[in-house]
Amino acid sequence: MPRIFALLLPVIVVVACGVPEGGERATFFFPDGDPEAGRTAFGQMQCYACHGVIGDDFPEPHATPPLPTPLGPDLAALSRGQVAEAIIAPYHPIPDDLEAPQMGDYSEAMTVRQLIDIIAYLESLGRQ
Repeated sequence: MPRIFALLLPVIVVVACGVPEGGERATFFFPDGDPEAGRTAFGQMQCYACHGVIGDDFPEPHATPPLPTPLGPDLAALSRGQVAEAIIAPYHPIPDDLEAPQMGDYSEAMTVRQLIDIIAYLESLGRQ
């Protein structure tokens, strides 16, 4: 089993269980990360090849077809869990009206610390 999925499996199971008998949805505490370390990891993994970033100086994306929405302040509307899910579930459904490349599987290349830090970096874009 890929390293990141093995470590996150308990989290996925808890979140996937949905609403417990008491009616409250299970939540997951996502720890704070280091935005600077996340920016470094974002660059090392060349996430900018597909994802443009508003307010940063990464090279222009060169995905074909290009992704229509750059990363930026709009991410502030998403929870850390939603951002993590978009990263660790790269084959999530893409709306029919959006033709976009599928995100690669980084489960063997990304550590849990890098995931946490990348999410902190992306979260910081909403505070700029």
